[in-house]
Amino acid sequence: MSFLTELNDTIRGDTETYGTTASRFMQPTGFTCFDYLNGEIAYNGKNERLVHVGVDHGKIITVIGKSGSGKSTFAMQMGAQLIKPFKEGAIFVFDFEQGSSKERIKQITGMDEDYYNEHVTLLQKGISTESVLKLIMQIKKLKLEHEKELLVDNPNGEKDENGEVIKVLPPTVVVIDSIASMLPANELDEDIIKGQMTATGIAKVNTQLFKRIGMPCATANIIPIFINHINAKIETTIVPTQSQVNYLSQSETLPGGNACIYLTNTLIRITTKSKLEPDKGYQIKGFETAVSLVKSRSSAAGRSVTMVYNQFEGFDNDLSLLEYIKACGKLKGAGVSYKLEGLEDHTFRLSAFKDKLKEDTVLRNHFYKLGKELLEASIYESAKLKKMQDEEAESQKIDENIEAEKMAQTDIEVSEALETLSEPEQE
Repeated sequence: MSFLTELNDTIRGDTETYGTTASRFMQPTGFTCFDYLNGEIAYNGKNERLVHVGVDHGKIITVIGKSGSGKSTFAMQMGAQLIKPFKEGAIFVFDFEQGSSKERIKQITGMDEDYYNEHVTLLQKGISTESVLKLIMQIKKLKLEHEKELLVDNPNGEKDENGEVIKVLPPTVVVIDSIASMLPANELDEDIIKGQMTATGIAKVNTQLFKRIGMPCATANIIPIFINHINAKIETTIVPTQSQVNYLSQSETLPGGNACIYLTNTLIRITTKSKLEPDKGYQIKGFETAVSLVKSRSSAAGRSVTMVYNQFEGFDNDLSLLEYIKACGKLKGAGVSYKLEGLEDHTFRLSAFKDKLKEDTVLRNHFYKLGKELLEASIYESAKLKKMQDEEAESQKIDENIEAEKMAQTDIEVSEALETLSEPEQE
């Protein structure tokens, strides 16, 4: 037996001491355009090309945006779709902002009373940063105790290198709304008004939270979805400070500390665009949004898709997909005679598109087929851009290391020169 074989067998055979490789699995969120935006191309053991879309199981997601952009709705709808294929899936909502309700959650997710009562827990009183940590640790403990009975085939039917269907734990989604309103337990008293809790102190607590939940979430397939606000930055210097992260301007800032950015797996920005009025276009009250990837482990950052927000029903997946088809130049016509490229004899009004989609099977099939083809093509472009971004990041890291070495060498030389100057002259 060679040394390398013995080394590998020793380390890989003692998973309790050294750990093991985790199976990675991406699941669609129900937002088709976003799922492909965050999708990736992968290759299995047979070198077959696979397209993965959605978000990673067991990873931290953060949704950011300005007030009223639909952040909470996006997070809640995403969570509902992630647990939908699983009998034992559940959502826990930490509503620090006191802005949610059972009725609103049911309205935007389509849940009935029984499903909501069984799968959703809304937490609004007596909650703190510690509550979030304790809940995640407790969920992990219970899921691992029942792991054998909980493991199920993944809903996508994906297989491992041996051709076996990958087993997954049902996802448990924890929505935290929001980082800006979340406080440690010992600061939830009148002293906070006196200014004893600084932004730095809160950031330190948040850093510990994000660091400590990473491994439990990956182990037990817990998906935390944090919501955070984009605030105006107050500059205290003449020269503007650098933005916290790419795709935020210098005038924007995120509360809660930098760990909330660096330790999140997928950082999503929602920006409101044009208003939608009941007497125009789709004839709904709401607005269009740009949903952008600020940070992603699977796809190129900086890209975005338009998603349609309905004030009463939340984000509309079908209208968002229609907007994508339109952006690709595949929606033709106007007024009462809109049509999809390749199906010119099936026309519709924008205001009647949803009803037409339900009634017309041919239109429905063509619509989803066309949308999927266009979105899959975008993944290949994203993969190229992602590779370029990774190479640039690696090059920048090398340059920073070289610069750091130069500075260290300069410090040594300066130190030696000072020591020489300080030595007494020999007579």
